[in-house]
Amino acid sequence: MLCSSATAAPADTFAVSCAGCHVGGGNIVQAGATLFQADLEKNAVADSASLYQLIYAGKGRMPGFGQDCAPKGKCTFGKRLTDEEVQQMTDYVLQQAANNWQVQQ
Repeated sequence: MLCSSATAAPADTFAVSCAGCHVGGGNIVQAGATLFQADLEKNAVADSASLYQLIYAGKGRMPGFGQDCAPKGKCTFGKRLTDEEVQQMTDYVLQQAANNWQVQQ
């Protein structure tokens, strides 16, 4: 399930689309593939372009969320994210990683 509104805040989209596997920046499916800075760096997705591509097209067990993600079996079965939403999610994840996924008050 994904947020269907382009106006959804990145945190809300993350909660609906990503937190099932990446709650609090972790990863319940694959150890070593968390969204913490050290793992982003280790997996070569700590920069905006690489992380955008990962979110858009997916990799391994992670489905892609981009509108034109292919092949179909590699992508989410839910509503796809627009390019703008993928960029917002990229920025959100990088910001959260820089803050060590601490809840901001």
